[in-house]
Amino acid sequence: MPNAYSLDHTVLFYETEMTGQMGIGRLVDLLLLASEGHSDSLGVGSQEVQKLGLGWVITQHQLKVKTLPQRGQKVTVKTQAQNYNSFFCYRDFWLYDEAGQEMASMHSVFVLMDQEKRKMTRILPEVVAPFEVEKTKKVERLAQPQVPANPSNQKNYRVRFMDIDENRHVNNVHYFDWMLDSLEADFLLNHQLIEMNIVYKNEVHYGQEVTSIVQIDDSTTYHEIRCDATISCLAECKWQTR
Repeated sequence: MPNAYSLDHTVLFYETEMTGQMGIGRLVDLLLLASEGHSDSLGVGSQEVQKLGLGWVITQHQLKVKTLPQRGQKVTVKTQAQNYNSFFCYRDFWLYDEAGQEMASMHSVFVLMDQEKRKMTRILPEVVAPFEVEKTKKVERLAQPQVPANPSNQKNYRVRFMDIDENRHVNNVHYFDWMLDSLEADFLLNHQLIEMNIVYKNEVHYGQEVTSIVQIDDSTTYHEIRCDATISCLAECKWQTR
């Protein structure tokens, strides 16, 4: 099918953490690499989109993890464009081991951003036509993470040059690192993420300072990235004991 794509990958040592497993941010990087490859293969990659003065921006990920891959493990990513409406495009991802067993899955929402106006714009037919997906009037009503009401911890970070992507704002995966870094090492060593619902609300730019806030409620954590008085990102994570 023209709207499906797969990518084989061997997990590299720098993609893993102290546990020997692939980090959550690196996992999402890998999944998104498949979507980049898919777009490139159809002639509508990021460079072509940028020529139109536009850029793809992610507004939400819903990630589910069964097993995180280990260093040296061979895995396959599969991705498929689902459908789109006037402003939102929907895409699914799956990660499989060599035996074909599903390790993780993700549902993502993309929008097109006008690079000059820094605002969401309508989906251009010529950008999505190669994927041969259905246009619908339906807008998905996905669950929204709750704002941490009783913070357990918080940390501040200054946005570095290497945190910025080609859309001239913080790359979405860096939010994962900020959020998870607000948790103590003992928690991360003894728990594995099994679900994450993350919503991006406002851009963060080079030189700004952000605060990562977390609330821990047993096996669920609630995260907020705040820049000044503005909520930039929210996430809800579910964990299981290793």
